[in-house]
Amino acid sequence: MIFLGYDDDAKRFEVEHYRASHDIGKVVVISANEFPLPIDGTDQIKYSDVIMYVTFYRLLQEIDARTLIVINECLRTQNRYDLTYNCIRNYLNQTTHQLIFQQLPQIDERDDFMILFDFDTRSRWKRLAFDAELIAAESQVSVRELPLSFSRVDVPTSAKTQAKYAQEREKLLREIGNRDPHTLPRNLYLIGGAEKAAYINAQSLPLFADSSPRYVARNKRLGADCITTYEDVGNPPYTIVELPHRFIDFADFILRTNQFASTVLVADLKVDEWYFARYSEWSERIHATYASLSQR
Repeated sequence: MIFLGYDDDAKRFEVEHYRASHDIGKVVVISANEFPLPIDGTDQIKYSDVIMYVTFYRLLQEIDARTLIVINECLRTQNRYDLTYNCIRNYLNQTTHQLIFQQLPQIDERDDFMILFDFDTRSRWKRLAFDAELIAAESQVSVRELPLSFSRVDVPTSAKTQAKYAQEREKLLREIGNRDPHTLPRNLYLIGGAEKAAYINAQSLPLFADSSPRYVARNKRLGADCITTYEDVGNPPYTIVELPHRFIDFADFILRTNQFASTVLVADLKVDEWYFARYSEWSERIHATYASLSQR
């Protein structure tokens, strides 16, 4: 069975309920490295260890028909034939008991969901694209739809910043060659950072019970105490200074914070508009996947 949008307490409840309702002798929990799901009396496996010989051959020997395998937040790449996924499939082929937990149904496109579907169906349809009717016929999916959304705060930039942006854009275009074309937006997006920091400093921030940062950016270059990085976030809410380039990094941010609705600072530069539109469209794709799974 596949569970979407469940928090850790709800995940633990489902695991314990399944264990109590079936003749389960062993529980193996495979989790993304940064998002473990500790449960008493279980064998905890890190995602990065799945492909290690010492882990792989031990689990092949230990997993049997009375083993429950829990796959927790393991949608880490869009490559359906990834080596780690293939190892997980080998484990799943040795039992009929599996629970798959994932916060969002996809990394980018809805076909990503079929990786979770493969886990739940022992990859019998590994070559097929997303098909709501097939999913409904062959898998149970419990969906707690997360209200993912993005709103914007427009931040004007100076003529100096706009000139710097134009110069850097021309330089990058000249030098791009055979390099990753995503180098262009990644680098240009940072140019509006100083203007955003100035905007933040000009705000009359409300008093909070603690001194936690209230903004999140890609790195610490802006030097403001109220700005943290995606790796160091704590208690929400956060205003987004810069969106990550990779959607999975923002999905991890949501996992760390449970912040589903985000306000984004958008400088009046084309790259900022591009990033905001890109994430808004990502949100729409995710809600479209929710809708397809709900119409089963």
